[in-house]
Amino acid sequence: MRVLIAAALLVTVSGYAADKSGHYAIWGPGNKSCHSYNLARTADTYDHFKNYLMGYLTAYNYLTPETYRVEGDMDINQILSWFDAQCELKPISSFEEAIANFINEHHDQRLKRPPTGVGR
Repeated sequence: MRVLIAAALLVTVSGYAADKSGHYAIWGPGNKSCHSYNLARTADTYDHFKNYLMGYLTAYNYLTPETYRVEGDMDINQILSWFDAQCELKPISSFEEAIANFINEHHDQRLKRPPTGVGR
């Protein structure tokens, strides 16, 4: 089953928090294009994209049932490499859309519980 991006940040006990049409406000770098990400990455001024992404994935992990890490065993450099390739292919897509694609692509391989001996 594919995961809708709305689930990433908008799941509540009673359901989605988006409007009736499924729309919701996107703050920060999520509104920027992948081209903006590419330029920032090249200039090594992409911390705001990286921080947004880490916060988004943390929220997704917290809010999605049976999900410890949607990114599986990937480290931040591997995740950013995925975004480099994705945003190079689709520069006019929003960064938030790239995150949705990442989640959809990796959800089935997510870690459902922490590795043995690891806390949160």
